[in-house]
Amino acid sequence: MSSMYETIMELPLFKGIGEEQLSQMLEKTSVEFIKFEDGDVIAKVDERVESLGFILSGRIRQTHYLKNFKIGIDEILGKGAVMGALHLFGLVTCYDSDIVALGKVSIMRIQKKDYMKILLTDRIYMLNFVNYLSAAAQKTPLLLQNLKAPCITRSLHTLAFTYTSRAAETVMVTGDDSELARFCGVSDEEFEEWKTTELAHNRIIVNQRGIFLKSPHLR
Repeated sequence: MSSMYETIMELPLFKGIGEEQLSQMLEKTSVEFIKFEDGDVIAKVDERVESLGFILSGRIRQTHYLKNFKIGIDEILGKGAVMGALHLFGLVTCYDSDIVALGKVSIMRIQKKDYMKILLTDRIYMLNFVNYLSAAAQKTPLLLQNLKAPCITRSLHTLAFTYTSRAAETVMVTGDDSELARFCGVSDEEFEEWKTTELAHNRIIVNQRGIFLKSPHLR
């Protein structure tokens, strides 16, 4: 089995697919293998989702944007990450994020019309896709179950949990302190006190881009 096949069979939407099934799919489907260089734009916010992208090697930065606030949520994703699946169908079929290559990146891309055909060829493909969408849909009730008394840490972690994947290597909330304080419903002074305390306890990392959250996902 080639390393390429092994990599594809480890992707979340191809779990449980045998080598023979995969070989047949690749022979019958127009699959693109695309390489990007550092800083290349892979997708832009509000761009229509017409394909699925799978990271075979390298890393990307995906930046989500919060409406009504000048706040972004960065997540760094690596091998195995899927791009476009959540907006391939439904009412919102555009990217809600900008995706940029970090270093050299190799991606497998399948057009929407071709992926629809794949879903009909074997129930394993369909089950993988349904499970992927179900996991995303179940985040909302899980989020509500974990809500506690409002606080800055909880507010920022809730924001990260809502927008990012558990597969993210790092998560960073971007925006100036005043905008983040406004989102959290506190004064600039309260936010500054919180940041000073969190830094002292090594629970966050701050750089020019924003605030890096440690363990941002609710468990």
